[in-house]
Amino acid sequence: MSLQSLFASPWVLLRTEDEIKVSERKEDDRELPSFKGEGLVKSRPFPILAVLADGTRRREWMHRSGETKVLKQVSDFEAISYQQTIAPWPVSDREVIMRTRVFMRKDDKGFIELVATFDGEKHDDLRKLNADKFVWMSYLKGYWHLKQVGPEETIVTYMVNTDPGGSLPDWLINRITRDLPYYTIFYLREQVAKTKGQYESYLKKYDPQYPNREGDAVIPPPLSEDALKRLK
Repeated sequence: MSLQSLFASPWVLLRTEDEIKVSERKEDDRELPSFKGEGLVKSRPFPILAVLADGTRRREWMHRSGETKVLKQVSDFEAISYQQTIAPWPVSDREVIMRTRVFMRKDDKGFIELVATFDGEKHDDLRKLNADKFVWMSYLKGYWHLKQVGPEETIVTYMVNTDPGGSLPDWLINRITRDLPYYTIFYLREQVAKTKGQYESYLKKYDPQYPNREGDAVIPPPLSEDALKRLK
């Protein structure tokens, strides 16, 4: 699928609650629409990125997340991970292997903007032995967008375009598009607040806004053309 077709339809607002906006976009070639959630998190971007990067704790906050495991750390800002999504009974749970890349830019105020793209990967040799209860997600594409709007304020957007594999009932499609992005942003806020002070080694290495920094931070590469297209 081309990026042009990925962004062909307009976004439609579904839900606004707790200052979180949830939208969907119909996809011509699949029953599950793309969906995204957007909300303000009271933090600099890099403490939020530290939470996103900690796959071992993702089940603490990410809505319907099952096991998450980093299979390969390609570089400081690129990784290949295994991810499970737990579906409501009687629908089968899903699993996927995805490649995540992080990019960064600054505006003229010195505020930071981070984009973490993720894409499904074909790695049949790395499949978990869950064929009897897990369905392989045949397509996945999306991003996390962290746009700083104040010294300790960041607008977070979570967007997913996926073919979860198999057929889904209408009630589940409606629940996924309305609830998954909302609760993911809602619980991310709580996790960022709860883990404050727990990722200091990560922030000392990567966050250029870390207080009393000594030396330069290791920062992500500039926003790629692909990352910019996904934000449209």
